[in-house]
Amino acid sequence: MNIGRFSIGGLPLPDRKALSLGDRHPSTAGVIGLDVEFRDGLITSADIQPGHLHRAAEKLFEVRDYRSLIMLADRHDWLSSFSGELVVTGAIEHAMGLVPPPRATWLRTLLAECGRLHSHLSYLSHVSTGDTTTRLWSVVEGLRDAMQEWSGNRVHPMLNRVGGLAFDMPPQWPSMMGRVLRQLDAVAAELQQDLERLEGRLGGLAVTDADCCMQYGLSGPVARAAGLELDLRGAGGLAYDDVFVSTPQREGGDALTRFQVLVDELTSSQQMVQRCLDGAPGGDFSVRLSRRLKVPEGEHLSEIEAPWGMASALLVSRGGQTPWRLALRTPTFANVSTLSELLVGARENQIADVVASMGYSIGDLDK
Repeated sequence: MNIGRFSIGGLPLPDRKALSLGDRHPSTAGVIGLDVEFRDGLITSADIQPGHLHRAAEKLFEVRDYRSLIMLADRHDWLSSFSGELVVTGAIEHAMGLVPPPRATWLRTLLAECGRLHSHLSYLSHVSTGDTTTRLWSVVEGLRDAMQEWSGNRVHPMLNRVGGLAFDMPPQWPSMMGRVLRQLDAVAAELQQDLERLEGRLGGLAVTDADCCMQYGLSGPVARAAGLELDLRGAGGLAYDDVFVSTPQREGGDALTRFQVLVDELTSSQQMVQRCLDGAPGGDFSVRLSRRLKVPEGEHLSEIEAPWGMASALLVSRGGQTPWRLALRTPTFANVSTLSELLVGARENQIADVVASMGYSIGDLDK
């Protein structure tokens, strides 16, 4: 029996072999360690060591007032920052019995789907090849430029406010997004062709069935790749009653199918973004509130469909200006936990593909 020690992303760890998922893949933001045992070239066991960025976002929430803590939520998942803002803001609004204006709800839906596009494209860079990779990152840059035009920041928008949004959509934004969406059409088609060429490499690798999803609490694209119809957007909320677009049912549950689901969702999210641009009502984009907020005592839960699955925020208030407790549940921890099972039976040259198909963000993992 042989033992292998590997690190993925970030600076290489001492005495470990570095594995890369791509020069600009989200995994480069931080490092996780893998200790695996091999027998006859196949992995028989895997021990996962998460990164250590000491984020402590949940403790920092407790000393921030309800307006400023949204900034911390924005930063725990760098690939879908708006989703982090949205789930926490939703918990606060639910606790206060506050309903944002219809325009804010539509624009939040628009921004959530733009965040999904940004996240999915970044993770799909692992399977893109040649000119497709160049065009993929061009679309990502277009999304970031559009976000900067609206919020002043390319990656961390900080647009959510209790009661709505910080700023209304700029007049030039629909035309900017129109150019990005037209580019996305070609990229999605090319990514599907890349996956067809990789079928022999990814097909049958690291299968997650329905039982595995239930055991580990997997949701989002991973669960949908295993044939489970788990998508909070389909149940409504925000403006999804009016704009939701479903994706084809897939059941393979392997690495190939998980990447295929991501490509499917590029197309559905693109259509939802266009519907939001076309159908967003006029009117106010926020509710005017006092500068210092007090949330009624009690426990309140908010749930959304983040890019990699179900994300929730549990807010416990004792009636003050800061939360007594604000706990986050995100898909990252479940995805990384599953790797200890999914890597069994794989070869060393397949480790990167297995990990890349189970998306994670180090900031989210270390929250």
